[in-house]
Amino acid sequence: MLLDVRNVTKTYPGADGPIDVLAGVSFTLGAGETLALTGESGSGKSTLLHLVGGLDQPDGGEILIDGRDITGFDDGARAALRRDVVGVVFQQFNLIPSLNVGDNIAFQARLGGRPDDGWNRELAAKLGLEAQLGKYPEQLSGGQQQRVAIARTLAARPQIVLADEPTGNLDEDTAEAVLDAMLRLVDEAGAALLMVTHSQHLAARMGARLHLSHGRIAA
Repeated sequence: MLLDVRNVTKTYPGADGPIDVLAGVSFTLGAGETLALTGESGSGKSTLLHLVGGLDQPDGGEILIDGRDITGFDDGARAALRRDVVGVVFQQFNLIPSLNVGDNIAFQARLGGRPDDGWNRELAAKLGLEAQLGKYPEQLSGGQQQRVAIARTLAARPQIVLADEPTGNLDEDTAEAVLDAMLRLVDEAGAALLMVTHSQHLAARMGARLHLSHGRIAA
């Protein structure tokens, strides 16, 4: 199993005492599988995604990626995890304004020492970005910028793609097109996809769904 989350807990301090954001969450995700993470605001969706991506650490439980428990990783090991194994697509595009589209796409893979111009061109073609490679982020629409962010993540060939409301800033038609492209490319790469979404329609297009309520998996 590529991702194995076991009884993960996370607590944050609150004005009236500790708040249990995650209260014993467990699930698995295999290569080639897609999973939608749904739930009301504050249910722990983004927190769980950040824990899997090594952006934060749980208070308890285990998170195994390809058999390795990442909960004990130090900052350097977690950074290497995001560089080599896990790719993250945020709702905010986080593109580098001083780099053109082609260089933004290549950025993550170059950091990881795995540049592949052929794969970058293939990603650009499949995401409809061929005519935009010389442009800069400010010259693109929101949908185009999200496609660039997805291409940048996939260019590094991650084993697991984490997407936090990747279509949240897009209109319905553009969101559908972006998800189409992401699902197709993740499938072709043999990666696993874990996506946070509020959209029941988009969640229904994923292979499975995990609904969080008050930090727990709801029946």
